[in-house]
Amino acid sequence: MRRTRGFAAILCAAAVMTGCASTPEQAIVREKSGQSADSYKEAGTEEPVTIAPSEVKPDGAEADTGQESASVGLEKSGASNALAARLQAPEKYEAQVQSEDGAFTLDCSARVDVPAVDKISIYKVGQMDFSQEWIDKVTEAFFGDAPVYNGYTYNEMTKDEVLERLNQLKAWQAEGNTDPYGYIAVARESGIENPEEFYDIQQDIDAWEQTYAEAPETTERTAVKPGLDGGFQVSEDGSDSSVNNFIGMVEMDGQNYRYQLKRYTSMPMIIDITNYGNDKARFPSRTWYAVDFAGGQETAALTGKPASWEELGMTEEKAEETAGITPEEAQKIADGYMEKLGLSGDFSAKNVMLSLCTEMDENIAGQSRYIDAGYQVDYTRDIDGFPVTDEMQMGGGLESMESTLETWSYEKIQFTVNKDGIQHVEINNLYEIGEQQVANVELMTFPEIAKIFESMLQIQNSDMTYSKGKVFDIDHVTLGYMRVYDPGADNVSGLLVPVWDFFGKMVDYAVYEDQEYTNVSAEPTFSRLTVNAADGTVINRELGY
Repeated sequence: MRRTRGFAAILCAAAVMTGCASTPEQAIVREKSGQSADSYKEAGTEEPVTIAPSEVKPDGAEADTGQESASVGLEKSGASNALAARLQAPEKYEAQVQSEDGAFTLDCSARVDVPAVDKISIYKVGQMDFSQEWIDKVTEAFFGDAPVYNGYTYNEMTKDEVLERLNQLKAWQAEGNTDPYGYIAVARESGIENPEEFYDIQQDIDAWEQTYAEAPETTERTAVKPGLDGGFQVSEDGSDSSVNNFIGMVEMDGQNYRYQLKRYTSMPMIIDITNYGNDKARFPSRTWYAVDFAGGQETAALTGKPASWEELGMTEEKAEETAGITPEEAQKIADGYMEKLGLSGDFSAKNVMLSLCTEMDENIAGQSRYIDAGYQVDYTRDIDGFPVTDEMQMGGGLESMESTLETWSYEKIQFTVNKDGIQHVEINNLYEIGEQQVANVELMTFPEIAKIFESMLQIQNSDMTYSKGKVFDIDHVTLGYMRVYDPGADNVSGLLVPVWDFFGKMVDYAVYEDQEYTNVSAEPTFSRLTVNAADGTVINRELGY
């Protein structure tokens, strides 16, 4: 029996596996390195970095890896710039790899993007100060002189709003409807013991009665100054306190914007702006995400996103019509804000993707609904003409739940725009670019990198405990910067180093308790493997090293 639902939890539990697929006999195993500038050589001053003799036979033949076939199509014609020629990088990378038992398959027919620069430098990088000066600049760029109100008091329900909810609950109770939101039904369907304990309509009514007694007559608009250090700060319960979290509301051009400033150890800067239209910014919350239905039902169950246009109840054409502008127009609007922020000289848009907005439905337990569409515009930094690769993972992960390391997530700037203007903005963890450490770093050739990729992707996906097979289709390979660091030594500084990222689709034919599932992952900015372009080490983007 083949199924496509209900396996998300199993996939999460089995994220790290040990299995029985055929693994290359001579694995390319490399210790973590690259967090020190001493690890990088100036081009031309020493012998280029090459992979070890055990990985490539002296006569140039491929080492025995236990793979049925491996053909790396690296045509040297068509190198579009000096760096591509230096690295022997083709315009298109063709390769086919399959394990002896057929459980692992890799097909590559990928364009290869190499920036048109003559050299690549290594830079030290630190955390930009989340200062009041910067907060004032952000506030001015997005809201001008519009007042910013205390978000906690602004978003409180008024007596009239509470009374409407209270009267509805009492009407349901009088009709005998004791599970109006479906909480008990969902619990029962999930096989939870005593599902009736999940919701009590009388307790709900009692709680709303108390809320009504304390609710204000009208919405309270108290103007405040956005800030974290020395500015107006409010805690989660709405009282003044010295916490690193600010939530404000702004009324501008007939729209209500939620404006949040926040920081903690692994996320030293969080700036989040969400347009709530004519609504207050309280539950149900709004979520914007780039459209990707290739993840299938399993990914949909894991993320709460729809798995297809049909499931969403609309079409791509309707979403584009709802957005009301073109991708080019969306980027132009976002570019204008980047200029106001003073960031346009350091960053450029890398991807523009159709984006949807969902909102949790208060009347149906666990259900969300589509309410809007726009375009997500991703920005990354460019240094000396060489870009930071646009990759979706935020970093700041830990190797184990027991780890006590303080971590550091990546820099991120993302806008979502539609015909009504800015809908969502994220500006996180901006970097401070430090001194150049290596002026012209020596890099491995692309054939060497490709060999490491083909071996290491198979090794990292050799566990077949919950799988009958895994198929990878790589369609895009990019050379760009990535920030690496050593959280064990320093979680506030690192290096910008060049890396190769391999993008494409993964299909996992999973098996659990004699049931078969198909899980597809095809996020366009999710790298299947990241390889340090200088020394060939494999980097875990979730960890940052």
